[in-house]
Amino acid sequence: MITSLSPREHQVLHEIGRGLTNREIGVRLGITEKTVKNTVTVVLAKLGLQRRAQAAVYIAVSEATGGRVTMLAG
Repeated sequence: MITSLSPREHQVLHEIGRGLTNREIGVRLGITEKTVKNTVTVVLAKLGLQRRAQAAVYIAVSEATGGRVTMLAG
């Protein structure tokens, strides 16, 4: 669930949804690209996702439904 994410993980997820690369996210948030990569890995694991594109869809659906995302198809 998205509520299980830390504030930093939420930030990174939202930037993924905007289509930014790890490098761009790092610059925007003032963290290293490696930290972004590690955070993306944690976010994907917490949300039960395998790919970055799934995370982008997840955040888009979440925002469109007011946070009511229950499951994404594989």
